[in-house]
Amino acid sequence: MKQYQRLNILFAAIASLITSFGAVHSQTVGVVLSGGGATALAHVGFLRALEEHNVPIDYIGGTSMGAVIGAMYAAGYSVNEIDSITASREFLQMATGSLDDHLKFYFKEYSPDAGMATIKYNDGKFLSNALPSSLINPVLLDWNFMAGFSQADAAAGYNFDSLYVPFRCLAADIYNKRQVVFREGHLNVAARASSTFPFYIPARRINNALLFDGGIYNNFPADVIYHEFIPDIIIGCNVSENSEPPDENDLFSQLENMIQYTTNFEPICEYMIIVEPSLEEVGTFDFDKLELAKVRGYEATNDSIVKILSIIDRRQTMEDRQKKRKLFQSKFKPLIIEEVQISGLEGAQKNYVRQIVGRKPGNIPISELKIPYFRIFGDDKIRSIFPVLTIQPETGLYKLDLDVEKEKDLFLSFGGNFASRSINTGFIGLRYNLFGKTSGTLSANSYFGRFYGSVNANIRWDVASAIPFSFQGGFTLNRWDYYKSLATFFEDVKPSFIVLNERTGGVALNFPAGNKGTLKLESHYSLWFDEYYQTQEFLSTDTADHTEFRNVAGKLIWERNTLNRKQFANKGTLLLISVKYTGGEEWTIPGTTSEIRDTIRADHAWFTIKLKYTNYFEQLGNLSAGFSLEAVASNQPFFNNYISTIIAAPAFRPIPESNTYFLPQFRAHNYASVGLITSYSLGKNFDLRLEAHVFNAFGRITPNTFVQAEYDYDPQPLFLGSSALIFHSPVGPLSFSANFYDKKDLPWSLLFNFGYLIFNPSSRD
Repeated sequence: MKQYQRLNILFAAIASLITSFGAVHSQTVGVVLSGGGATALAHVGFLRALEEHNVPIDYIGGTSMGAVIGAMYAAGYSVNEIDSITASREFLQMATGSLDDHLKFYFKEYSPDAGMATIKYNDGKFLSNALPSSLINPVLLDWNFMAGFSQADAAAGYNFDSLYVPFRCLAADIYNKRQVVFREGHLNVAARASSTFPFYIPARRINNALLFDGGIYNNFPADVIYHEFIPDIIIGCNVSENSEPPDENDLFSQLENMIQYTTNFEPICEYMIIVEPSLEEVGTFDFDKLELAKVRGYEATNDSIVKILSIIDRRQTMEDRQKKRKLFQSKFKPLIIEEVQISGLEGAQKNYVRQIVGRKPGNIPISELKIPYFRIFGDDKIRSIFPVLTIQPETGLYKLDLDVEKEKDLFLSFGGNFASRSINTGFIGLRYNLFGKTSGTLSANSYFGRFYGSVNANIRWDVASAIPFSFQGGFTLNRWDYYKSLATFFEDVKPSFIVLNERTGGVALNFPAGNKGTLKLESHYSLWFDEYYQTQEFLSTDTADHTEFRNVAGKLIWERNTLNRKQFANKGTLLLISVKYTGGEEWTIPGTTSEIRDTIRADHAWFTIKLKYTNYFEQLGNLSAGFSLEAVASNQPFFNNYISTIIAAPAFRPIPESNTYFLPQFRAHNYASVGLITSYSLGKNFDLRLEAHVFNAFGRITPNTFVQAEYDYDPQPLFLGSSALIFHSPVGPLSFSANFYDKKDLPWSLLFNFGYLIFNPSSRD
């Protein structure tokens, strides 16, 4: 028996010697990919060159964007697939935080207002919650990471050593001042944490630690790869460098030095080669230059390939790689969801989110949950959402965990506009979220200025049923004060010649019309009380005419909106169709400038159909072109006199400044218009915008000899145009425009304006 034991020990020793001898001659190669944002796409060219020369890759790891590229390779994506993914439009959207229109949920958006800055309040803090923690929205990135990595995670048993190629990446725990190395778990979590560039992509909390970009502590983790895997050879691709010493006049350089630790870019073992592509033309956020970065990475690697091959005896052919990939991918299970779990919310809030998901758990393809996922994110009560897929071994199906963070409760907005004419207006808005089994919003705002003043209060309840809908009710007080003069800052303002007032209370029922549109049924009661003079030649001692119109209205509106801005848009479409019934009682009390002295009472009722369509074509380079159509058809009757009739008539106001003039020639009961719009980008955030519109009234409203209204059916097209230089600042547009209005006493106007010429909804529209 002892003899057999001795033989076994001898055979084991011999086997150990053979294994050790083989290990000496079977070199292992570890690949390291640095961080660097857009410049790190050079790693794609680097990997391509290594594969073309049959260089083996036994281990891979990286930081930040290097972690993303490394995770894709470790998950079994070929270099061609990585190249295709990173060249796609969707990858650019992930990098810049933009979304396709079909992933936006217009139904949950609020009516545009003049707000320019918003402060969020929570837990006794205003300022800390007002400052944005990131510049981009990561929702598309998070979804695609989850969908793209989950099959590889499951095939590897959530052990990064069992991936197609063993993988490591790291993130920064800034509270404990340490780097965190990911060895297991979910690739989408690891890659997302490692690539959380401060102030650009929001951080992730993992295991109670808030994790940021691994490049803060180690932007080239060669030491991690060496200590984790002990490879014989390390080949790295580095596109980053340590920060320059801080400059006393450069705040960014000071912050960079405070945040970022010094990274060791020197070789850490005997056999280590670092490829450093020349990327002076590509910046960290130049995601429009990804292809150039790939070319530079490929060229630099080929320049070093002789040196690389001289220290590596082993070769791994493309056939060997493909065989290994297919073997790994044969373990992939289809992404079929059997269970959806929601965390981060309270019980009633979870039920609300489950209603948005719509379907009950049970064999749901991941593709069918994409739209509900983005609808959850698009809800105004949701701040963020993060998905994780985990396979259930007993069924081979997946559990989807959604980590949902609710939005802050209280929002305070400020804005308005500051102009070279005396139309300056301040704005303040307040919104409070009520979030439980149903979703509610209380909102109020106020505009205040010489030209325009308004108060609005509104309540909205959202029901996340199979067919979601919302109910809202509220009231609005509006006042427009049109001056006799075109006053600037340096002119005296003469008495007003038209003052429009309205008080409106109403309710509305809203339904989504696909992801991009809404269907609204609304009803309101309104009181219009307007003061005006029958002529512009009036004295301060004259008494204005006074018209009151008490009315009820019902309106059906279908709207589809994908415009990219609430003012000066240059992408997307707007299509609005509305049918409105208005009925009410008019009382007119003449003033001293009226030919009539008796108080007039009259009943009026009419229907109005309106079509509004704006469409911007696909952008061609720096040029964006589009057109607009607008038409109104109604059987609206005349009011007591010409001015009151014109006041009540629908108004054509296609450019922002036209909202600030009372233009009788562009008001009619029936009209149509067509316009052409071009916008040329002069640089980042600078646009030159030109637009021209032709307006034709079918029955122009004119005064007769008794200053009452009548129709003039002679066709007389009118022109309205604008040219504007616009800077789109982070808080609002800064514009200088030259505008033309046909048949106006002074047809040309120049306007310098900062902010938004947007007002509360009017019951006259």
